[in-house]
Amino acid sequence: MKKVFFRIFFVVIIIIALVFILRIYNDKKYKDINTLNFPEYYKDVTNISLYPTDIDGVDVTYVDEGKMQGFRFVPKEKSHKGLVICYGGSEGSPNFENAEILAKEGYETFALFMFGMKNQEQTLRKIPLEQFEDVINYINKNIKDNKPISVLGASKGAEYALNLASKYPEIDNLILIAPSAYNFAGLDFKDYGSSWTYKGKELPYIDIKKSSFNSFLKNILVPAIIKSPISFKDTYNSAIEKDSSSQEKLIPVKNVKANILMIAGEDDLMWDSLAMAKKIKDQNPNAKIYPYKGAGHIFAGNGVLNLGKIIIATGGTTEGNEKARSESRKTIDAFLKENHK
Repeated sequence: MKKVFFRIFFVVIIIIALVFILRIYNDKKYKDINTLNFPEYYKDVTNISLYPTDIDGVDVTYVDEGKMQGFRFVPKEKSHKGLVICYGGSEGSPNFENAEILAKEGYETFALFMFGMKNQEQTLRKIPLEQFEDVINYINKNIKDNKPISVLGASKGAEYALNLASKYPEIDNLILIAPSAYNFAGLDFKDYGSSWTYKGKELPYIDIKKSSFNSFLKNILVPAIIKSPISFKDTYNSAIEKDSSSQEKLIPVKNVKANILMIAGEDDLMWDSLAMAKKIKDQNPNAKIYPYKGAGHIFAGNGVLNLGKIIIATGGTTEGNEKARSESRKTIDAFLKENHK
């Protein structure tokens, strides 16, 4: 009995020592891995004062209109018809960067928050799609040249944008960056449920808590313990596979009239955006997919983000992400010019 005890004790000590060594090694390896020059506002995306509003050639104001919260960019020389509305991802940003780029190119744009601001849900769960009606009302009241309307969403914002287009025919064009074909659970695990609601009811969703335990162990738990990059892709995939009613959780886009452009990295390690883009195209054959080799989820950096408390695998290489960022920018520009003549 004593021999068995000491063997177990010895194995436990070895495992603890190994974990300790790996944590030290990974601390050094990934300490300076995040070389991305994130704008100042990414330190606190809901702090309005951190966003630059003094932009050459563009008037920037904050819009506080019910559940419509975010920035309006009006070029001093507007050279394209209509509007482009931008949404960020699960980090809660309003995608200020893309809205600024497009405004400098002569588009009137908005960078809007999905959650976290005044009159909105404070976390990413149970966000009412009807809050977009405040956006439509504001546009109709305050902007004469308000057609066409394009909506650009990235990651979770792409999931949101696709849902909006399925409910609101006012949307003429969609640009979905790293899209989702499904409605997934929200990311508030204290008040767990669907990411979205409509007419007071939660939209059917893929429950990521019901993903494969092996996938969770291999890609999330163990990496978290040893401070190596966490990948969520297999967790999302296994949650879809294990859901016998996953088809009911697809965002209904068969009858969406908006022109759809989808941008996806072939090495996306956050979720399988390319496979989901193909799912969207299966429902809506007119949708266009532009896949990029060697690119991950965010088209920046070397595929790993050190966020301090956790390290996330986003996918792609430095070269692949840079190339995809440049080429996708041209693709988006061509799409918008075609549809905002």
